[in-house]
Formats: sequence, C-alpha cells, structure tokens
Amino acid sequence: MSSTDPAPTKAKPRSSYGNPAFSDIARSMAVIGVIVVGLFVVGQIFWGYTPDEKPPVEYEKTVEDVRQTAPYPVYAPTSLPDGWGANAVTYDTGRSGRWHLGVLTDDDKYIGLEQAIDSAPRMVETYAPEVEQRGDVEVAGQTWQLWTGGGETTFVREEGEMTVLVTGSAPREDIERYIGLLSTS
Repeated sequence: MSSTDPAPTKAKPRSSYGNPAFSDIARSMAVIGVIVVGLFVVGQIFWGYTPDEKPPVEYEKTVEDVRQTAPYPVYAPTSLPDGWGANAVTYDTGRSGRWHLGVLTDDDKYIGLEQAIDSAPRMVETYAPEVEQRGDVEVAGQTWQLWTGGGETTFVREEGEMTVLVTGSAPREDIERYIGLLSTS
C-alpha cells in the first residue's frame, strides 16, 4: 500500500432501529393486528350484546336537555308503545341543531325522527334518498308530505325554517301512530 491510498474502512453495521426493512414493518403490523382482533373478540365475549339483548336507550333526559338549548321546539314521543324502544339519540349543536331519535318497534322495524333547521328537500335527500313524494296527508291533526319508496315510508313537515322528518321501514300505520305520540312539551 502506498502512503497516498486511503486506509480501508470498515462498513458500519446497519441499525434495524433507524431504518427497518419492509419485512420488519409487515411483521410488526401483523402482530398489532392479531392483538387488536384478540381484544375485540374478548370484548365481545364479556361486554358485547346481540341486537336482541341490547338495552334500549333512555332518551327522556336527553330530550329535556335538548329542549333547553335547541333553536326550535323539539319533538319527541310522550311515551312509546309496549315493546318499542329507542335505539339511538343524538343532538348536534350549531345553527341547524340536528336532533335525531331512532326507535325500534316490537317487530324490530325502524322509525327515525330527524329535525333540523333545513329545507324539506335537503332533509329527504339526506335521510330518505330513495323515496318519492306522493302528496299531502293528514296525520294526528297536522298536514304532512308523504314520501315512499325503497321499502321506506317518510313523512315530512316544515315549520318555518325547521323541518321535521319521520321515516322508517316500519309499516305506515306504525309510523303514523308514532307521529301521533310526538309532542314538543
């Protein structure tokens, strides 16, 4: 070796911590996936409900709270028939103040109440997009627009800027019965 040749350098070993190989990343993701699935299965065994066992939602207190803050009179049933139960209740604050109350009948058919400061056409497009307008009908002493299609029956009513929409897979008679139970007080 001449004095001008650089001294041979040793290659530094690569750290797998700073620059992992794709196989290391894939292996880590697989392990994490197995852990997540395992936790989900254990959770379902100890805390999961089948749809028939899921307890109904207690909506009455939420209705009281929402009525104090909503920008419009909030509709809710005064009571539900035997075997019926609320399965979802939400209120999104803001200008539209979207109110939702979902109910299952004793035949496990769904009825959903939607209320917001919005137009009837936009509410129908959002919550019952497969229905077509059939005309006006009288339900519980009020005029509602009737919409049907896609296995759903939908009733819509505008009160100033606010729209009330009641829709579901339940038979029309059950939805009309539900509308008859609605009150703002």
